[in-house]
Amino acid sequence: MEKKFDLIVIGTGAGGSTVAHKCRKEGWDVAIIDSRPFGGTCALRGCDPKKVLVGAADLIDWTRRMEGKGISSKSTEIAWQELMRFKRTFTEPVPENREKGYAKAGIIAYHGRTS
Repeated sequence: MEKKFDLIVIGTGAGGSTVAHKCRKEGWDVAIIDSRPFGGTCALRGCDPKKVLVGAADLIDWTRRMEGKGISSKSTEIAWQELMRFKRTFTEPVPENREKGYAKAGIIAYHGRTS
């Protein structure tokens, strides 16, 4: 069966999701497709996770540069596995939550590539 849409959005990042939801709210038949886990670069691999990882590195750098100026850095270190576990607490739920949001809004979501 062939399905027709008023709009097909490629990519499930912030930009694509915003357009999909706004058009659906206006009554359009909307589909969204992504070949990667739903959520886009910023939420899953870019902006948000980067802020946590860079923030930790900045903290270490700042603490070490302040050594001898009232700050002690003797026990300041990054526990990489623990930091990555923390990062995953907010990146791993994104794809499923995004997909549930599309379904609730009546947006048809596809995993794959367009041609």
